[in-house]
Amino acid sequence: MIEFEIFRQMGAISRTATTSMNQAAKKYQLENNLFLYLIRIVENEGLTQSSLAELVRVDKTTLSRALRKLDERGYIDKVAGPGNRKAKQLFPTEKGRESYQFLEKIEKEYIHEKMTKLTTTEQKELRRLLAKVDDECL
Repeated sequence: MIEFEIFRQMGAISRTATTSMNQAAKKYQLENNLFLYLIRIVENEGLTQSSLAELVRVDKTTLSRALRKLDERGYIDKVAGPGNRKAKQLFPTEKGRESYQFLEKIEKEYIHEKMTKLTTTEQKELRRLLAKVDDECL
């Protein structure tokens, strides 16, 4: 039964972090995890929707709706790729880059607050254990 408790705790930690970021991002109309997609687009300019879906591990339909909102709200541009016009590359707009500055600061502060409870050795061990549990990283 301990494995159920561990996975439930991992889920609770994830939901708490996401809720905190959604609240902070609300003033930019980036709630409902839109902040997550924008952060990844700024950090990986030019990636495709398919690559982003793999990166954040979300289905393409959910991602498509989120990207439409980000585009409509002026945070990203979708540009046809040079080799495949159907594979749109994603780029942040100036508004997206400015919002990223705030989001990155909030994210770093949250992570720092939580992770400083662990020593460097404990952080490395936690990373190793999570990678071991996470099939996608192997």
